[in-house]
Amino acid sequence: MTDAWVEAFWARGAAEGWSDIDQAVAAAADHVGKPVVVREESFLSAEPVCGFVATLEHQHLVMISPTTSATFRSFVIGHELGHVLHRHSERAAQSAYVRDVIPDVPEYKVERALARGLFSNTYEHEAELFADRLAALIRSNRGRPSAFRGVFG
Repeated sequence: MTDAWVEAFWARGAAEGWSDIDQAVAAAADHVGKPVVVREESFLSAEPVCGFVATLEHQHLVMISPTTSATFRSFVIGHELGHVLHRHSERAAQSAYVRDVIPDVPEYKVERALARGLFSNTYEHEAELFADRLAALIRSNRGRPSAFRGVFG
């Protein structure tokens, strides 16, 4: 079911002609049926991760490291949307178990400890491919050349 569900998201993007990351975030929120909130968090500047998503009862909270690069910001958001759309939080039972056993550990540290920050991990690889595809979709709906800075920014 997830593959068809994700493909429906891509079909919507193609039909609506998304040309920026904010359109994709709004569509993702609509697609999953709850808000996707993006926040820059300064504490992530000192961490080895650029962002993470916390799936809460009433929203998906995407936290990203502050950056002056709109391109990088958009790519990190796209990566985190990949986790949301592929429903990685629903398939990562070990993460929920650790949070139940040690509730005072911040979720981003649990995820890092479980190697979600490593790109050899299946979920991380899937999220990277999602971000790449989102960049290509956005770029295809822009009226300017596809130089690197034109991918998102």
